[in-house]
Amino acid sequence: MYHRVATFVDAGYFFAASSQAIKSKSIPRKNIQIISPELLLQEISAEAIRISKCGDTLRTYWYDAMQTSRMSLEQTRIATLAGVKLRLGSLNNAGEQKGVDSLIVTDLIELARNKAIADAILVSGDEDLRIAVQLAQTFGVRVHVLAIGDHNNNVSPALKMEADSFNSLDANWLAKHFQYTDHLKTTAATTATSPQIGKDTQKAKTTKSATASPTEMTIEQAAEAVSKELTRTLKAETIAALKEHFKTSKSVPPEYDGKLVAKTAAILTRELSNDEKRSARGVFVNTIRSVK
Repeated sequence: MYHRVATFVDAGYFFAASSQAIKSKSIPRKNIQIISPELLLQEISAEAIRISKCGDTLRTYWYDAMQTSRMSLEQTRIATLAGVKLRLGSLNNAGEQKGVDSLIVTDLIELARNKAIADAILVSGDEDLRIAVQLAQTFGVRVHVLAIGDHNNNVSPALKMEADSFNSLDANWLAKHFQYTDHLKTTAATTATSPQIGKDTQKAKTTKSATASPTEMTIEQAAEAVSKELTRTLKAETIAALKEHFKTSKSVPPEYDGKLVAKTAAILTRELSNDEKRSARGVFVNTIRSVK
């Protein structure tokens, strides 16, 4: 058997426990962003090697759920990282992950059965994984639980009891990898920037007619005004990630698509047709690509 370690990260647990550790409260997933997925996964891998004392990493498995019918930009970035395997479950109507635990169980047991790893790092606190830990151990694999924040509140005692070792990442370690957006502040900021979008819109209208109303604007003019406004709010690394994403896909990640469509419709004061939505997305893609 190769002396390798694999890491299994339950993203739902990771985000929820991190917000509790850093902010001492639950924060909606949409308001949490990993600053650098590359750096985060590199440091988790380094932590796995330290815990297991293995000299080689097989890969890191990242288990998440799709929030919509498309992957988020963050998920796309993680999926393309070397040495990382993205596994996706789904969300139910209550916003709860479904199918993630079964994916972890399957991967952990199969890697153990095939003698692909000597150690496994489990970043989760779910008691439902206890049986998978037991089975992996029967194949000679050592399973280590890596908790996030306060393990007394977010890791099952039964899971800790089964683990070969137990470690945790504290708030200081976590804080350097996350940024948070307060929903109320975001709403206020959106309201505050509405006049700016209005100015961009007015400029676009002026080129067509000095007396043109929003309903006389073309979908391209409205989408361009919105796209420029959204782009101004993005950090350089986010724009770079979007540019990379748009090299292989014209699909706008859902966290930007919703804002684009809603703001464009607001300017035109009507709902957009499917063809108009596609046109707006094309404008956004071209706007991002044109940023120097």
